[in-house]
Amino acid sequence: MKHSIRKFIIRSLLAALPVFIFMGFYAVVDPFHVIHPIVTDAHGRDSVAVSNNAGVTSVETYLLHNDDCHYDSFILGSSMSQNFKASYWKPHLDSTASILHFDASSETLDGIINKIHFLNSHGTTIKNALIVIENEMLTREPTSDDMLFIQHPATTHASSWLKFHTLHFRAFLDFTQVAHALMPGKLKQEMQRQGMLATFAPNRIDRLNEASYNAIDSLIAINPRLYFTPALLAKRKHAILPTVTAPAINEHVEAKLRLIKQLLDASNTHYIIIVPPCNNKPQLSAHDLWIMKTIFGQATVHNFSSHPELVFNEQVYYDNVGHLISAKCKILLDSAYFEQEHHAINSPYFNDMK
Repeated sequence: MKHSIRKFIIRSLLAALPVFIFMGFYAVVDPFHVIHPIVTDAHGRDSVAVSNNAGVTSVETYLLHNDDCHYDSFILGSSMSQNFKASYWKPHLDSTASILHFDASSETLDGIINKIHFLNSHGTTIKNALIVIENEMLTREPTSDDMLFIQHPATTHASSWLKFHTLHFRAFLDFTQVAHALMPGKLKQEMQRQGMLATFAPNRIDRLNEASYNAIDSLIAINPRLYFTPALLAKRKHAILPTVTAPAINEHVEAKLRLIKQLLDASNTHYIIIVPPCNNKPQLSAHDLWIMKTIFGQATVHNFSSHPELVFNEQVYYDNVGHLISAKCKILLDSAYFEQEHHAINSPYFNDMK
């Protein structure tokens, strides 16, 4: 009897051996950087910016560097927030402010709420917050079945570590997913072909978790036509969207916005909210702007989503997705603080837009 049991165990282990080997291979290769998160340029973070979960990288950057950096100022939002550089925000803050881009791809209001709870649970004082909320974020819901957008398990109870790693392990079984992770150049080429990604690899400042296109910015500063070539613009399919859009804020969304305000007020956070323009995307409705200003305050919410010099101008976006070039983000940021300080509707900064 004992011999039969031993034989059964041995056979079971042998049958399972390929699975354990494959799991070990997954752990060593770690193509999605969730076992050994990539957080430094030396390890190739530029390639991860395209093919891996930006929200996970944000949390891991915080966990890795907070003991040294003592972060107290956070840029929250989707990838649209990345081009609001820390160096642009810094002059508007106390000289001791320590900034972290705490963004996530296709960020949601729930994601922002969870990140604030996460920071509070780690004893971090949120002195300042720059929140970039594009119109689509108001109705975007969290997802737990896509490895690019699932939230870090440390920030939400909706995503356990087991579920998180099971999702990535299943993706590892897809050769295409692994190929994109191990050979990000191929994925970049495809995204560039579709006009969804700039042709230059981003630079990255590790401790800020900030990616930027310095090469493109230099070209644009010299002569915009060097980057915005006829061939590039021809790839972009710009749809003229209506200036009047249906309201996106219902009772459910309003409750989330009020919770964000409640959490920030509880920390005595100084915060400012920017609604950026985005090509091919709906603009913020007057109804939604009124609700946001009612919740957060007239001087706190700054809507640029319908600015005529930005909305239908293809030469102010890096790509066809709608990422505004950083020089324009600086103008929006400076303008928002000017309007807040002087209680003005229009600021002089837009004189530089032309």
